[in-house]
Amino acid sequence: MESRAQPQSRPLFDRYLAANLILWLVTYALTSVRSLGMDTPIPRLMNMGVRRAAVCILCVGVCYLIQRALLASRGWSWRRRFLLAGGLSLAGGIVWTAINHTAFYLVLPYEPLKDTPSELFWSWGYNLSVVIWSFIAWCAVVLALSYDEMTREQSLRLLEAQALAAESQNQMLRYQINPHFLFNTLNALSSLILQKDVERAERMVLSLSNFLRASLEKAPGDKITLADELTAQHQYLAIEQERFGDRLRLSEVTPPELRDALVPGLILQPLIENAVKYGVARTTRPVAIEIAAELRGGRLAITVRDDGAPDISPSQSGAPTTLGVGLANVRRRLEVLYGEAGALTCGPRPGGGFAATVELPLERR
Repeated sequence: MESRAQPQSRPLFDRYLAANLILWLVTYALTSVRSLGMDTPIPRLMNMGVRRAAVCILCVGVCYLIQRALLASRGWSWRRRFLLAGGLSLAGGIVWTAINHTAFYLVLPYEPLKDTPSELFWSWGYNLSVVIWSFIAWCAVVLALSYDEMTREQSLRLLEAQALAAESQNQMLRYQINPHFLFNTLNALSSLILQKDVERAERMVLSLSNFLRASLEKAPGDKITLADELTAQHQYLAIEQERFGDRLRLSEVTPPELRDALVPGLILQPLIENAVKYGVARTTRPVAIEIAAELRGGRLAITVRDDGAPDISPSQSGAPTTLGVGLANVRRRLEVLYGEAGALTCGPRPGGGFAATVELPLERR
């Protein structure tokens, strides 16, 4: 399973910086409009515009500090965060007023300060009441963007948890296949040893080794090509061929253009094993097992069918009337991996036998 990707650092020019710059461009424009007058000399307007621009640039930094404080409070309750935003808005307005007064009257004053302390106080209050809305707006923007980020992070964590759960479930379902198959194979191998049929037992051990190697080379969550899946199933059927000889006849219909399609590893194993168990093992006559792949409405459909004995009904053959563990396993794996896009349909065929079809989205390597 792939390790979780590390979170990426925030890019330098992110949404917060863009909103910060836009806010103070708008504030600069609005405060500049207030100072326009028909009798204001152009040099004075330019002088005031430069000073006002310097104030707004410094306030971009002030808003960055406010942003840091609000983001650091993400673990707080919303009530406490709103109170913090109100206090920071007031503090930002006071800082702007102080910076504005310094820029216009203390550093290279463009005109002498004639206001009395009382008039100066009310002037500061008026300026504060005008510009505080810029800081309130900035706090609202930061809280909104922060909430959006938290919502996105929660959604990503939920999706990641669901993906990990699905992967774990897929692995569990895949691992259930191997013991079931091994028990049957080891029982058959034991019978050959008791019969002292060393040659057939040796071939079965070799086929078993090849099959296990093919099935364990890939991680349980990996998808493999249809060609690789069919190769693994041929190795499994070589084992069963040693048990049943000419009674098991295999045919395959797979268009070349579908052999690179991706499928879950060992997804066909229970279908083929079901055909061997209830088709071949329940009769003494030859039984044909066919594996066919085709496109159906843009989806990959793989069918495993057999022509089990027509003189044996499903109830007499011992075939289950409901899905057994193997087929239920396949259906669940398809649900885990593809949701409603994956499906298993199966049932008896007219005249005898059984057919099971796996349908899944067409994916290629």
